[in-house]
Amino acid sequence: MPHTAIPTSILLVDDQPANLLALEAALDTLGVDMVRAVSGPQALAALEKQDFAAVLLDVRMPGMDGFEVAREIRSRPRTRFTPILFVTAGDDPDEAMLSAYALGAVDFLAKPLRSEVLKAKVGVFVELYRSKEELRARERRDYEQRLEAKEERYRALFESIDEGFCVVKLVRDATGRVRDYRFEEANEAFAMHTGLEDVIGKTIRDMVPGQDAHWFEIYGRVADTGEATRFVQEAKAMNRWFDVYATRLGGPGSDLVAVLFSDITQRLLAEQDLRRLNEELAQANRLKTEFLATLAHELRNPLAPLSNGLHLMRMAGNKPEVLERTRQMMERQIQHMVHLVDDLLDVARISTGKVELRRRPMDLKEVVATAVETSASLIDNAGHRLTVEMPSQPLPMHADPTRIAQVVSNLLNNAAKYTPEGGRIALKGRVEGREAVISVTDTGVGLEPDALAKVFEMFAQVPGAGKPQGGLGIGLSLVKSLVGLHGGTVSATSPGPGQGSTFTVRLPLTEGNDMSTDSSPASTSSTPGQLQVLVVDDNTDAAESLGVLLDIEGHAAHIAHTGAEALQVAQSQALDVVFLDIGLPDMTGYDVAKRMRMLPGMQKTLLVALTGWGTQDDRQRTRDAGFDRHLTKPAELPAVEELLRAAAAAKNAATA
Repeated sequence: MPHTAIPTSILLVDDQPANLLALEAALDTLGVDMVRAVSGPQALAALEKQDFAAVLLDVRMPGMDGFEVAREIRSRPRTRFTPILFVTAGDDPDEAMLSAYALGAVDFLAKPLRSEVLKAKVGVFVELYRSKEELRARERRDYEQRLEAKEERYRALFESIDEGFCVVKLVRDATGRVRDYRFEEANEAFAMHTGLEDVIGKTIRDMVPGQDAHWFEIYGRVADTGEATRFVQEAKAMNRWFDVYATRLGGPGSDLVAVLFSDITQRLLAEQDLRRLNEELAQANRLKTEFLATLAHELRNPLAPLSNGLHLMRMAGNKPEVLERTRQMMERQIQHMVHLVDDLLDVARISTGKVELRRRPMDLKEVVATAVETSASLIDNAGHRLTVEMPSQPLPMHADPTRIAQVVSNLLNNAAKYTPEGGRIALKGRVEGREAVISVTDTGVGLEPDALAKVFEMFAQVPGAGKPQGGLGIGLSLVKSLVGLHGGTVSATSPGPGQGSTFTVRLPLTEGNDMSTDSSPASTSSTPGQLQVLVVDDNTDAAESLGVLLDIEGHAAHIAHTGAEALQVAQSQALDVVFLDIGLPDMTGYDVAKRMRMLPGMQKTLLVALTGWGTQDDRQRTRDAGFDRHLTKPAELPAVEELLRAAAAAKNAATA
């Protein structure tokens, strides 16, 4: 009888007809007779009547479950060695797997099933059954030949597993303790999961001398007890993590252990990265919330005195001294708001890599003096004593003096804010090698060791110190960014809370003492002529207030609130200077500038862009539109006066 013609049957046991139908469809090409059973008793009755190549047994069935059926099958002589493949869709496959193998199951399949895998595994037992039946009718020679063919097919299946698999023989010392294990068998995936090649016949200590002792303890326990185990363990000597299932091969006394495993190192690293990212996002969200609350608070603070100032000005129209005090107070509050907005703009520019450094040769000593003068009022108001020690020789640098002054001023302001009233602040400068070192030391609240690493982070606040002078927590972050842009470093030290802090800035010096600059001072005229100035802004208060300033300076001011009005004035009036807002209701300031340049006599008019946007891209766009200068709102009076002086000097020179 041909091998494939040997009658072969498979018993399918499942209480769901749909599942039985799916199993039959998956195994249809095996060419076997499939017998259905929808309950445990029905399956046992079928096993009494005939032999089966394999039993596919559902775990969860009403009445007698799959484990009870398997236990009954194993207790009967005729079916004691019938292969049982468990099929389950349970929530805890590991526990069910252990129970299945304890009952002598040959495999454990979790739903949903892959038909190729199911067919391959069942096909092995179909072939084994047919071989067994055939061998009974053939001589020993034919039996051995067939057995060899089956072994090759088994090996092909063995090598097709994508998880690492090996069989190890435990090596024990004189006391019976496992001290090593030898690799008896391993599949191709073994090397992929472990990185170890050519392991057959070698011990793990041969391959990995530093293998951790707990691996020997686990495999020894599996061999001694016969209890299979699944675990996740790190192999430190291999720098990998493994998900492992280990079971003893053979009966009591056997030192053979089969190990099925996967390298899960990358998965664990990905999980760690995900946890870290979640923590960082939570921290960022918390900082954002705190920052928005702080920003709202800081912007509200000046609004109350400004509102009060307007009422005072209306009520004290005939009291010049009250008006003057009110004006000074309102100027201070506006400067505070401008400072907050400037800091926010600096953060945005640095974050997007669009900060503009205007480097030139400079003496650091002069810049430090400017910064000290800037911070003097804050230091004096707090009753602090400031000492400044700088070297006698010049400190030549090629840097942006405005930004370096901002760095030093921020450090001084920070020291003043976090130092109790009447404290001491020391600013010292020295030269180390080719670097200038500036340190600011205070007797303030100090810093915890953990805070030293975070104090330069965006929106950071000193824990427990409060905010004596307010602030958004971005000053020190700006310091670090600006110093870094100049190729320097900044660091913080503190003996501890209540013991003050020291902030140290290191900046590269240039060779020699040449502080010359290519920039020449703007020419001025002691008696500038009157200028015809057009102010274009849809914000009526902004336009009118700038017009009043121009009138006070002795210039003729013209006001327009739309682009069309501005072009009408330009056609009817010769203009020397135009302050032009970019955001107008009827057309953009860019379009107005381009049209003005086309008008007769407007080619030499000084066009000044007024805008709240100040990035390098914004400045380039205004230049492309024909503007001569770019001022960010609110335009500072000194900058406006400088433009007017230059325009007046140019006009006088042209008419001389």
